[in-house]
Amino acid sequence: MLQLRPRNRFGSTLMVSPSRPKYGYAVDANDTIISVSPIWLAFARENGAPELSEQAVVGRSLWDFIEGTETVDLYKAIFQRVRSSTPRVIMPFRCDSPTLRRHMRLEITRGPNEGIQFDGVLEHVEPTKVLNLLDPSFPRSDAILTMCSCCKRAILEPFGWLEIEEAAVRLHLLEKSRAPKIRQTVCPGCMAAACGI
Repeated sequence: MLQLRPRNRFGSTLMVSPSRPKYGYAVDANDTIISVSPIWLAFARENGAPELSEQAVVGRSLWDFIEGTETVDLYKAIFQRVRSSTPRVIMPFRCDSPTLRRHMRLEITRGPNEGIQFDGVLEHVEPTKVLNLLDPSFPRSDAILTMCSCCKRAILEPFGWLEIEEAAVRLHLLEKSRAPKIRQTVCPGCMAAACGI
């Protein structure tokens, strides 16, 4: 049964269900990945990343898998907070595919010996038009599009931060045979919200 939680610090209401699967992984005190759940591995395979096997991931630094200086800085700040003062942080984020907009939450919890447990929980899914921009196998041009790793909006001057679908339309990406490379960052709105966690 779904329960309505109070508004989180990002300002959105979270729907929580204890029966929803959790895409889990854990790191030790040095941010080395020490475990990944079977459902996390299945999610990686089903979403075009079969190379993210347990053997390829466990024993490596988490930072090998997080792109963008701002995203790394945000996670490091959250990790410091979880390890020192706030034992659990919940961050909403999007994990979109070329045909789905996935609204998720990431539960970041202090574990034993300064380790951290991560559990991604799917809140809801919306179908979208096919966005080749989000298909890692789609051919890439030399152009670069900056996208927020949390909310999946893209910066497009002079319009500012736009939903990725709107950015794709404005850049005529739906008609092109190559998509720009994606540069991951954190938009000002998500950064400001995260600072309030």
